[in-house]
Amino acid sequence: MQSWKKVRLFRDLWLPDPEQALSSQELIYVQKLIPLIQGLEMQWDRELKEADGWNLDEAYERLQENEASWWKARGVTRPREFLVRPSGKLNAPVACHLYNPTFSVDDPRCQKTEDLSNPSIAQLHDAGFSTTNNCLLFDHLARRDISRHCKDNYPEDLFDIHEQFVSALRVAMKAKVEICWGANVRQRMLKKLDLKPLRLWGDFAGLLLYLELTPDKASLRRFIIFVAHPQRFMYVKSDGEKTQGWRRRFGSPQDQALALAASLGGIQVSPNFYELDPRLPRNLCVPRTISAKRNEWKGQAVAQLKKAFPGAILFEETSHRIRATKEENLSVQKVFRLLAQLKPGQVSETANLPSTTDDTILRNDRLRKIANYWHDLGELLSAFIPHITITAHHIKVIGARSVGYFSSEFSTEFQLSDCWDWEDLPDPLVEFMQAQDGLKFNRRKISSRTDLEVAFYLLQKCKGSPETLDILTLAISVLAAYGWMIARPRKPCVDDMLILRKSPNDIVPRKCSECGKEQLDDPFAYWSKFDPSRYVLWYHFRSGCGRPDCKMQNASLLPLNPLTRYSRCTQTDLKEKPLDQFDRWLLLRAEEFGTLPVELEVKCQGENCQETKTVKARWTGHTTPKFVVAVHPCVKSGLRTNWVPTGYPTIHSAKLSTLWKRFREAQGFDVTCYPRRPDIYFNTSLGISGRIAALIEAQRLIEADGLIERKRKADKMGEA
Repeated sequence: MQSWKKVRLFRDLWLPDPEQALSSQELIYVQKLIPLIQGLEMQWDRELKEADGWNLDEAYERLQENEASWWKARGVTRPREFLVRPSGKLNAPVACHLYNPTFSVDDPRCQKTEDLSNPSIAQLHDAGFSTTNNCLLFDHLARRDISRHCKDNYPEDLFDIHEQFVSALRVAMKAKVEICWGANVRQRMLKKLDLKPLRLWGDFAGLLLYLELTPDKASLRRFIIFVAHPQRFMYVKSDGEKTQGWRRRFGSPQDQALALAASLGGIQVSPNFYELDPRLPRNLCVPRTISAKRNEWKGQAVAQLKKAFPGAILFEETSHRIRATKEENLSVQKVFRLLAQLKPGQVSETANLPSTTDDTILRNDRLRKIANYWHDLGELLSAFIPHITITAHHIKVIGARSVGYFSSEFSTEFQLSDCWDWEDLPDPLVEFMQAQDGLKFNRRKISSRTDLEVAFYLLQKCKGSPETLDILTLAISVLAAYGWMIARPRKPCVDDMLILRKSPNDIVPRKCSECGKEQLDDPFAYWSKFDPSRYVLWYHFRSGCGRPDCKMQNASLLPLNPLTRYSRCTQTDLKEKPLDQFDRWLLLRAEEFGTLPVELEVKCQGENCQETKTVKARWTGHTTPKFVVAVHPCVKSGLRTNWVPTGYPTIHSAKLSTLWKRFREAQGFDVTCYPRRPDIYFNTSLGISGRIAALIEAQRLIEADGLIERKRKADKMGEA
């Protein structure tokens, strides 16, 4: 590539010779466009010498009149001074096209686009795109309003009034390079214009440059470049490792696109501004008096919109604070305290059973995961929140409380940013959120604002309405509430009746018992110690699962898989039952099934009922294993009926329970202290006393074999 000669495409843009750098198919496409590009440069030189034939002041006055008439027809008078006019000269080589002016300014009556008290405009100025650097700045919608309300509520005929002015401005302006900032502008431009994409090569490989042709498609009007809105980069608050990584990933493409615009327009801008420039991090905090004043302006705008659009759903931005309760604070602190007590090589005296050993390991692993969550969340927020640094020590001491403080500070600052879309979230936050097992719906990652709002409701820690929150405050609220949720302990009275299990049983997708809709997955699923196949529910909710459309009734979060059995989290439900014991002794374990099916289709035995369902199979230890008849509600009668498979021998639980009871009631004999021998349990040629005698003899033979083996080893050692 270094040997390729470079050719000038337009103004200061030099690229490798397309005949050498492009494939034959790409070359054919580019060669069709090159004459149009060359013609644009010659046309531009002629236009710069011509006098302006369009009067901006008169056009702006017509916009004010037309817009005022539109609102008046709907019974609303909106301040004319809240309309903002373009800044810069019509013969500027580069135009910056933004969406609409907001209330994040010192004076909302400042009727010029280039108002440096606005953080977005200040960022453009620092990047080199200002009127002093020969740029024209204008908004797609001239009305100062909350951007989200414009997008969601302005009808097309109101858009038309503003777009007629913008269209006339774009025809009159001499700029041949137009930078469109943000998704809202991009959406409107792609809807209104027929743009031709050109994928570049060389130093700008991968970038899409759009060509706006004249209506007859005979010539090129200008280049269009779409870039991210300045607000996306307002999240940058430090120069830490995470921030630097994020700036490399997203700032570099932004810098590349803006460098392209500067080359095409023949202007000089700050190189690598979004990736490296120290001016990008900016303190957006304002005094409470200014914040209150801005909220007042917004409130007035909302009132005007409500009158014009009575049926519209409008949310006023309000301050938001999410705090941990005293119990939640203590829960998080307890996690760190217990984790600190763990020592390398520590032996558990009670770890005499494999299940106990696994549970101890998994419980310690849970503590580490929760502690790491709070540590990583603290580091992540410190990269995006001004004037806050955090260490692991601070988190250990005041973990939950500190994040509550973060969320409050964060919302106060970013309520002014008008960042509402999922795409506006910093990628590190998205990646962190999507890595959490408990912030998923049936293992599906949160991937939209709608998902995030549902999570906000389901966590039930968050108060208020998520629709009123900007996207960043919403995300941090969910992350903080989730952190407190996973640190919740089980009740001490049942804790020793619960166990954790390894994958795939460590995570359980759930649904609401009332509305039946998906819930957030349980990231640390607890199971019954005495029946490990039975998932243990959390406490029930008294007013629904949290979704706005869920009935205000008692609700529980059930396993999404109907085959997963579950228990309530009470001592009565979790204590060891005779049924649990005969399951462990009379039935086959999963690893003993061999060719027997794990799941089986069964048919309801209710009168005139032909319903079938698939259930988990339970097999006895008979020489020919028998299926334990399943009992479920009949679809037709609603009564509990037997459900049996076709082609397999069956047995009722009642018979197994009776058999087990006879073993347990035998005086001076504890069946659980003898070998597990289903062949003896089900040997019908022997009575109960005979079977007990057989079990005792089996135990004696095992012990005798052990003595013989130990004696044999001792003899070998003596001979040596």
